Amino acid sequence: MSLLGVSAYAQRDLMLSQQFFSRLNMNPSATGNTDDVDLFLIGRWQWIGVSNGPKTGVLNFSNYFESARSGIGMSVTYDDLGYANRTMNIKAAYAYHVNLNESMLMSFGLSAGILYHYFDPQKNIWLDPQELENESLNFGEKLSKVNPDMDFGVELAMPKLLVGASVNHLLYNEDKVTTSRPGRQFNVYVRALLSPSEKIDLAPALVYVHRNQMQRMELNFLLFYNRFLWFGVTYRPDLTGVDLFSSNVLQFSVGFEYKKFRLGYSFDLGLGDVARSVSSNASELLLSWRIPKTTKGGGARFLEDY
Repeated sequence: MSLLGVSAYAQRDLMLSQQFFSRLNMNPSATGNTDDVDLFLIGRWQWIGVSNGPKTGVLNFSNYFESARSGIGMSVTYDDLGYANRTMNIKAAYAYHVNLNESMLMSFGLSAGILYHYFDPQKNIWLDPQELENESLNFGEKLSKVNPDMDFGVELAMPKLLVGASVNHLLYNEDKVTTSRPGRQFNVYVRALLSPSEKIDLAPALVYVHRNQMQRMELNFLLFYNRFLWFGVTYRPDLTGVDLFSSNVLQFSVGFEYKKFRLGYSFDLGLGDVARSVSSNASELLLSWRIPKTTKGGGARFLEDY
């Protein structure tokens, strides 16, 4: 799902350009949204050409059990902002699926795990090494924190429409926000599927994200050809204009699927303040493999082949 490109600073979760293909890390209710065993990996490199630019990785795993109408999974996200500032989020996820009728599926999901944050300001590279010897400057001490973390979400899936909402970091309200503990993040998204011909499918989507003083919106459009190739374009306008790294982003993606194996690539082109000051261009590589099971659940699913 092109749900979410990567933020370049703390206090905001990842926004990955190809997120709609696996939404587990942002919405646990998407766990088990296919009858296959699903493995999903994304690597992202931001600010290409800038030393120690942000790097991100996401690994999702999920499986669906028809006898229990449940999906189980795990998500691991890694965010390296550069210069010894890293975050890792590890969560187990569970979703309960309710077939409202033959073409409508409602799922409720909960994930829980740990949020680890590491920061060592002493490892930053200073333009003037003598600054390290200046006792009047307080660079702070090394920080290493492990905190519990939980997400909750819900999805309504139909053959031609997907609607979802989730809350990340349930345990922390805005009063408890620190460098290592983000505030609650609210995600809402809707995605449609249009089939103008036998070989062409179109999937427009809208995503809205809110946390603390931050707001983000994403307009996404994917074209699938013969259920083999896909091409996409995404626009992320800057809604607040107050963030240090705020910018408008235009993203392009291309990929293919063959025998349950997916390979995708996306490129983000920054159009706002960041692009005029430092490189905001980012590359994202997607690898995913859906391992077929001998028995199929037979329940309603949305865009299983996408």
